[in-house]
Amino acid sequence: MARQYVHFAWKRYVALFLCLSSIMDTATTVTHYSVPEEMDEGSVVANLATDLGLDVRSLNKRKMRVDVVGNKKYLDINKDTGELFILERIDREFLCPLKTTTSCFLRLDATIENPVRMFNIEVEILDINDNAPQFRRGTMHLDISESSPVGERFSLNNAADPDVGANSVKNYHLSASDHFAIEIQTGRDGTKFADLVLKKALDREQQAVHNLILTAVDGGVPTRTGTASIIVRVLDVNDNAPSFDKD
Repeated sequence: MARQYVHFAWKRYVALFLCLSSIMDTATTVTHYSVPEEMDEGSVVANLATDLGLDVRSLNKRKMRVDVVGNKKYLDINKDTGELFILERIDREFLCPLKTTTSCFLRLDATIENPVRMFNIEVEILDINDNAPQFRRGTMHLDISESSPVGERFSLNNAADPDVGANSVKNYHLSASDHFAIEIQTGRDGTKFADLVLKKALDREQQAVHNLILTAVDGGVPTRTGTASIIVRVLDVNDNAPSFDKD
């Protein structure tokens, strides 16, 4: 009796394993697509039915559906044509907010019935240059002593750009100045920032305040820019002796 039960249980296990294996086999292949962000609603990504080798005429009858894994449903399938299309405009920076994320994906499961088949679909959302660099502060104030030596450096706030790669901040420009220039630095994570460098000695008695404009430029096509004002206040030192109008 015990032997018959073990034999029956083993047959059920083998049948279940074969069933699961057949289902898993239908979902091992990942179909990959790439689309730029901000595409208009209704834009066609690809003909999913054709790519998966399905008969378009049977999609409605077989109740084909597309479910997004772990994200909002940005895409859907047209059961009359088999086309995968944009259901809602996709903002890459909202979907993948971390700058360290070099690739941004939407993962979907496509399912049909009679018989049941499942497909894994991966849609890479490509970055476009839809954001301009922005400084955390629109105005930066610096107090610099007139005794500061030529070549001294002063840190400035860097600009941030939600776009990635070539579309992120690539350079800075400073408005014309006889006393100041900038040098571009690159952080370990690739972030660009600028240092203000004194190239000519300051004299408070000649000019007490210097007004500069710092411009951040990204690498997109066309380029986008952001600006910030730099107000340098020259601090007085005792560099002048008293003098009389007449000897």
